[in-house]
Amino acid sequence: MGAASGFRIVTPRLVLRPFGPGDIAALARIGADSRVAAMMGTIPVPWPAAEIRFWIDKARFRGEVGYRAAIALRDGALIGGCGLWGAPASLSYFLDPAQWGRGLATEAARAFLSDAFARFPGLDVVTADHFADNPASARVLAKLGFERTGVGMGPSLARLEPAPNIHYRLMRASFEVSHEIS
Repeated sequence: MGAASGFRIVTPRLVLRPFGPGDIAALARIGADSRVAAMMGTIPVPWPAAEIRFWIDKARFRGEVGYRAAIALRDGALIGGCGLWGAPASLSYFLDPAQWGRGLATEAARAFLSDAFARFPGLDVVTADHFADNPASARVLAKLGFERTGVGMGPSLARLEPAPNIHYRLMRASFEVSHEIS
């Protein structure tokens, strides 16, 4: 798929698609929840609509690593997002707390990673991290096959100071084997 055609990933319960202007209100609501904002590095509280528009534009799929996907229920309701940024590529994701505990973050991230590995043949490793006070993300990453590589400190615009975070790595080969992808 070329950069202009974007992407659409469908799972049993979700659709991952590009973010659009119609997502601003839902993003502002989700991002305003301190349980979400404190776990993200780049979401301020409050999250003004102008900043969300910039965040959406910056996140557009352009045919290379450095994009985000909206996570929506099959009925179209936006419930979160995931992205792949940097070198080495780093996975990030967030979910509306109303949807926590249902396996949706794992379902979305697994589909997103499967698509990314298929799209980018040279993508052999993906990193991720989470704040130490976010054990739910540790469980998601473990289910995806990420291996812990270390600890550090990380900033969040919604926290007063850097906080301990845990670093992970996922190798393409181990993901493909454990998720039966060819």
